[in-house]
Formats: sequence, C-alpha cells, structure tokens
Amino acid sequence: MTDILPEYRKKHPYVMYEMMKQIPEGIDKTLKAAQSVDYSFLGDDITFIGNGTAYHAGYIGSGIIEKYGLRRRVVQAYEYLNYLKYSSSFIGISHTGKTKSTVDAMLKARITGKTAGITHYRDSPLYNSVDVPILIEDEDKSLCNTKAFFNSAFAALYVSSIYLGKDIDFKSLRNEIAKHVNDDDKEMESASAELDNVKDIFVLGSGPNFPVAREAAQKIREATHLHAEGIELEEFNHGCTAVMDENTLVILVETERDKERANQIVRASSYVGSPTMAINGDAEISYYSDYQDEYLSPFVNMVPLYYLAYYLAVRRGINPDYLRFEDERYRNYDNTVFPPGAH
Repeated sequence: MTDILPEYRKKHPYVMYEMMKQIPEGIDKTLKAAQSVDYSFLGDDITFIGNGTAYHAGYIGSGIIEKYGLRRRVVQAYEYLNYLKYSSSFIGISHTGKTKSTVDAMLKARITGKTAGITHYRDSPLYNSVDVPILIEDEDKSLCNTKAFFNSAFAALYVSSIYLGKDIDFKSLRNEIAKHVNDDDKEMESASAELDNVKDIFVLGSGPNFPVAREAAQKIREATHLHAEGIELEEFNHGCTAVMDENTLVILVETERDKERANQIVRASSYVGSPTMAINGDAEISYYSDYQDEYLSPFVNMVPLYYLAYYLAVRRGINPDYLRFEDERYRNYDNTVFPPGAH
C-alpha cells in the first residue's frame, strides 16, 4: 500500500514538476547529510541493494567505482533476499524506508556484513534495521519520484567516493544539474510535441548509461502509462526490432564509445518508420548535455529524460503524480503486492 498520496491536480504544473525544480536543493540537503556519517564500516567489498528507482540510484551513484577498475555489486533486493549470500559492506536504498523486500534483504545482509541504509524518513523500518542510517531529511511528494532519485543517487555517489578514497567535485556536478533543471524544461516540452503518435518506447543505453535507460523507461511508464522498456543498447537488436513500427519511439542515451553503433540503429529505425531521439547523439530529435565525465554524465542525462516523461504525460492529459491510483483497480493491485506499511 502506498500510504501517502500527493495533492491531486488536474493540470500543469503537477507535483512532479515542482519536485524536479527542487532537485538542486535536494542535492544540497543530501550532501550535508552524507557528510555527517561515519564510514568506518566500509570494507573491501561493497554492494548496493534496492528496487526500482532506488536500485537505479544505487547503480548510477556507484558507477564511478567502475572508472577506477574496481568492482561493486548492485543487486535488486528480492534477488539478494532469496538467492544470494555473501560478505560485503551493504548499502540499502529506499526513499520511504518501508520497502519490505529491501528491509528484509538488509536484515539478511546484516548477518554477513556491515550495513547502511539511505532513506528519507527517520525511524522507518530501513532506518532502524541497519548499522548506519544515512538520513536525507527531504521529501518527494509525487509518486513519480524524481527528486528522491537524485537525492539517493548523490548519497550513493558520496559513499562511493569514500570507498574509493577519491575526491569528487560534487559542487560542479550539482551546479551542472541545476543548469539543466533550468534549461532543459522548454526544450523537452517542444520535443514532446513531436511525439503525440507514440505508443511504445524503447530507451537504449550501455555502460554507465544502461541504468539511465532503465530509470528513464520507468519514469515514462509511471508518468504516461505508455509501454516503455529500458534495455542495453546492443541487446535491443536481438528481438526488439520485431515489434517496432511508426508508433515506436527509440531513445538512445550515448557515450562517445556508442556513436558508431547508435548511428546504425538510428538509420535502421528509419526503414520501419520508427522515430528516434538521441541524448548526446544524432537522431531525428537530438539533445546534447556536453558533460565530459563519462561516469558522472548519467546524472546530467537523467534531467532531460525526466522532463520528457513529464511533458509526454501532460500532452496526453495524464496526471503523472498518481501512477493511476485514482482508479480503484490500480489501488487494489498496489494494496495486494504492498500491504500497509510495506512500500
């Protein structure tokens, strides 16, 4: 059961929009919270655990570890809870701190390792079940969590910097994100106006942008109620093309390494009439963030994709805050898979 529903609005600006505008301030609160934590619990191995947006936040936030040739694990909570067991420093992530599979996974993890939990709520089940709570006292009031994603991802990035023993210019990254929060709004509103006929969306990414593709697709599904799938760039060519047509949008989130393959996919998509959009690449609709660090660029790349999800919903007359919970059928589904206090 999703216990707290946002204020119901019938038109733009929805609560999701206001939360996106607050992303820079949320990052400030996150960094202040993260800096107050004792990280002596961190060992030689590190694992991030979560579900959905929290899972993606851990994936993107810890991506910097790969830059230095070290290994980190990012595991969905249900998978760790039911199928895995090993020793590590475990970082659980849950915006509400109530996600049952994440809480249960962290209780299991505590048997074999030290645990920390990134959450926005004091005295939540996650807060109380880990050795070291990392409390971000900030609230994302839309069910389509965007500000909470950035808060959790920055907390994961901060933990990763301590684990690596590397200095990261958090202020510069925060300011770059703030710039795009201000600048990308109208550009994505205009882009969405070209996509009224779209019914299915594939978001492609590789390397550090693979979790960006997954998170973008999740937000598109939640906000617009369209079918959207986030998939690894090369994997897209193995089966997905059979369902493409003129109503299928293909979004490519690119690094410099992806250019040749991404350009081939754009050209191939034209044969079946599928419109294309590229983040940092060339397509029918192109957007460039120009952020140079390959492993930190996913933070910046998320901003236009969140705005795109929002404006696709607005143009369809859909409230992106509610995940269809204004419809009793969807509330009943949620209440079945998440009993009271479990999400």
